[in-house]
Amino acid sequence: MAGVVVLIVLLGVAFAAGYFTRDTISNKRRAEARRWREYSEPDWLPANPPANTNDIASAITAVPVVNGELGQMLNRWETRARARRAG
Repeated sequence: MAGVVVLIVLLGVAFAAGYFTRDTISNKRRAEARRWREYSEPDWLPANPPANTNDIASAITAVPVVNGELGQMLNRWETRARARRAG
């Protein structure tokens, strides 16, 4: 019976250690994202469009640039919806 209790306690410790590790890694990632959020590209760096976009109609329609992550996401959704409606 004592062996079962020891196994349950060890399982609980391992579970807690996993959550602690995940929390630590997440905090590090969030801190790095906060540091990079204020990053602005230098003028000499070429402003090429990202290679992993699915913007089909970006060359067809001129859509004003929206700043901020949410604005960019909504802009991509609208562009894709326009492309689907256009065929």
